[in-house]
Amino acid sequence: MDQPEYTRWNTVPAHLRTATQLAALDLPRQPAGPVRATIATRNPGTGRKDEFDLYDLGETRPTPATAAQLTAAAARRTTNTRTCTDCGAHPETPCTFSSGDGDGDGGRVLCGTCLHITHLRTRQAEARAAARDVTATAARLLADEHLAVLHVDYTPGEPTAGGNPRPPAAARLVAVDRTGAPFCDRTVRLTGPRTPGAPIHATDPAQTMADLAGLLAERTIVIWTPTDLDPLYDALRRLKLNTALLPEGRVNTLYPAATQWRADLDPRTGEHRGPHPARHRRPPPPPAPDGRRRRPAHRPAGQPGGDAPVTTTPPASPTPALPAPAAPAPQASTPPAVLLLDPAALTDPAERARRPAPLGLGRRHPLT
Repeated sequence: MDQPEYTRWNTVPAHLRTATQLAALDLPRQPAGPVRATIATRNPGTGRKDEFDLYDLGETRPTPATAAQLTAAAARRTTNTRTCTDCGAHPETPCTFSSGDGDGDGGRVLCGTCLHITHLRTRQAEARAAARDVTATAARLLADEHLAVLHVDYTPGEPTAGGNPRPPAAARLVAVDRTGAPFCDRTVRLTGPRTPGAPIHATDPAQTMADLAGLLAERTIVIWTPTDLDPLYDALRRLKLNTALLPEGRVNTLYPAATQWRADLDPRTGEHRGPHPARHRRPPPPPAPDGRRRRPAHRPAGQPGGDAPVTTTPPASPTPALPAPAAPAPQASTPPAVLLLDPAALTDPAERARRPAPLGLGRRHPLT
């Protein structure tokens, strides 16, 4: 059986140790069994990448050192690395020297728990600073009169006879300005004209995408993630159409910004935890009794147990241009990003406590 291979120390189980770690125990031990795993990481002594063998503690034995020899070795240490400065614990492994509170003898020796807490506190301070930068960037973007928030929803293609999914049949593109007022709401067909699955009011992709690119050419664009438009671009390439939709250098993504604004850190690693995508996905059909996923049986509308007839209202204007809608779009069609770019919720503490948590924009977008 292949041995486990690790790349980070915090993922190594507690019962696996290197030969050096076994020798550094307060009651030192040595390997007595085979190598059970390896870790490829930087050598703390040289700083170079190296690979270390890991042994199971249950397959080790004590070293031949006597009690007198261990006492003499402890007396030769110039720094007490067996007692944590912060909590007073006496771990079996040496504490780690931390110079956060001073240099030389003024530093601290910390057990693994206190060292982890210190690391988390440092990361929290860095996260708070990043969140302040995010809020300032969001305010600058909201002041841009050319700001546009783009949201896309896909119409799934009809599955194959075996139940396998097909690429989206259509995409609904909604663009709103900084006040949340929509100035574009069109559904574009992503398949050939004879391929079923697209709504009847879906427009021709060539003309629609050209008009939309013209509307967004001078805009500062905000989208949730850079991959939101990947299914759209894939479909345009299959149709051999131009995929240049967004203005180069003027696209901002909300997801990394929202991650920084929340400053929510993983307590295990100290890294940012991202918010869940604000998308509603259609749940898959339940599996068949034999465990295989089958395509649901279709019955014509009007028959017992048949599907309800679907009515679709075509757009008011038959022209291929992208006019502003005559009435505001329903609230459900407004992209979630619009509600998250509320300047009052970003700046007023009382308003922020009353409203749902907004999302700011972070340092990773290209306009900072």
